[in-house]
Amino acid sequence: MKTITWRRLNMMIIGNLFIGIAVALLRISALGTDPFSTINLGLSDFLDISFGMYQLGFNILLFLVIFILYRSSIGIGTLVNMVGIGFISDLFVFGYFFYFDDSTVMLVRIAMMISAVFFASLGVALYITPNLGMAPYDALAFAIEKVSRQKIRFPAARIMTDVACVVIGFSFGAIVGVATVIFAFFTGPFVQYFRKKIAEPMLAQENSNKVKPAFGHK
Repeated sequence: MKTITWRRLNMMIIGNLFIGIAVALLRISALGTDPFSTINLGLSDFLDISFGMYQLGFNILLFLVIFILYRSSIGIGTLVNMVGIGFISDLFVFGYFFYFDDSTVMLVRIAMMISAVFFASLGVALYITPNLGMAPYDALAFAIEKVSRQKIRFPAARIMTDVACVVIGFSFGAIVGVATVIFAFFTGPFVQYFRKKIAEPMLAQENSNKVKPAFGHK
């Protein structure tokens, strides 16, 4: 893990916030959710458990797998993502339906879906690039890349895990829509794009400005 500086910490926190908002937007739009949320929504509904609680439990199981295969990806960002995303999503969904009804017009739902794709891809790029730890699910694609000795690159590995989640989630009754397809096949490339164009240049600015650590040794 890298030294925790304020810039890296802020990138990680904002990235996770964006992801939570994206999941909430997808749930409200009812046009399908991202693959990981699809499997979690399907199984949480099947088991009659809140989305936030189920996602936390499933993340703990994935954490054990990643600890064995790719433990270098574990850090403070891992814990923030594991605990925060499901509950952030629940909070935004509850707030939306507290003030509005569920009769959102199709144009607004499509706008929500497009916004969710942007927020989720940028959010993942922002929180994994500082190397402060990533969610067990996001680490899976990197673990596959590592175990395959670079024969399966991150974008392809991410598509593999996303498609598997969609199939399992759908089999347990989760909504699969156009958003699900977009996320299953384009999240990996979109995340890679935002890492190169936004997240990595932000860290390059940190290095050039010689930012002092927020924690740890100076």
